[in-house]
Amino acid sequence: MQKYSILWVSVLVLFMGGCAAKHYSISTPKIITIKSPKLKFSDMGYVRYEGDAVEVELFTAGVAVEKISIDDKVCVSTGCMSEESFVKEYLYEGYPRDTMRRILQGEPIFGGKGKDETCGGALFQFIRNDDMDILYRRSPTETYFKDRLNGMMIKISDIPDTNETQ
Repeated sequence: MQKYSILWVSVLVLFMGGCAAKHYSISTPKIITIKSPKLKFSDMGYVRYEGDAVEVELFTAGVAVEKISIDDKVCVSTGCMSEESFVKEYLYEGYPRDTMRRILQGEPIFGGKGKDETCGGALFQFIRNDDMDILYRRSPTETYFKDRLNGMMIKISDIPDTNETQ
């Protein structure tokens, strides 16, 4: 009888665990720098996403040190929380709840407020008020977010191809 119980539990764990795995259509290595009151990181990482589900995995010296997964909730090494709670705790309480998700995907933030485009194709957003002074720049090779008033900076850059000839 115990043999069947172990078999049943094993099948159940396999079935439940198999459904929980995410498969992302976009997974690219990047140089990632995050400076916020609660997060400080600068090294290589992967940005993965499929639809609205986003994951960033951060590495230091080739070892995974943090993973931030954003789907229905935001999960970090210390646990899961709502997007609103994540933004309030890790970024700045005045930002919209989807700010981190949109930065990781290189999409407009704050509903596209203050959007401008340069002749080189880079997209800029400038958002300034009493609580924030944001420069958000997006190009094909880099995403850069800086809020001077709140001490926030997120930079996501392509890894340069070292095989290119000069």
